Amino acid sequence: MKIIFIIAYSVWAVYSGYKVLSGRSEWLDANKTTNKIAKFLLSAIIGYFVASFYLAYLVVNFVLILIRSL
Repeated sequence: MKIIFIIAYSVWAVYSGYKVLSGRSEWLDANKTTNKIAKFLLSAIIGYFVASFYLAYLVVNFVLILIRSL
């Protein structure tokens, strides 16, 4: 179960980073191998940062829902 969560979180993080970077830089959007590798690496780095905030938001909301139900 832990491995599935890590894989899903990683995919979500890279996708979030890709959405943030798309259309912002002409160099990253160019259709070259070097640019695609750089965009993927930056997507992973930025995506983990963005996804950590999403995850924290979801955890806080879940805790608040649990508290309200008591």
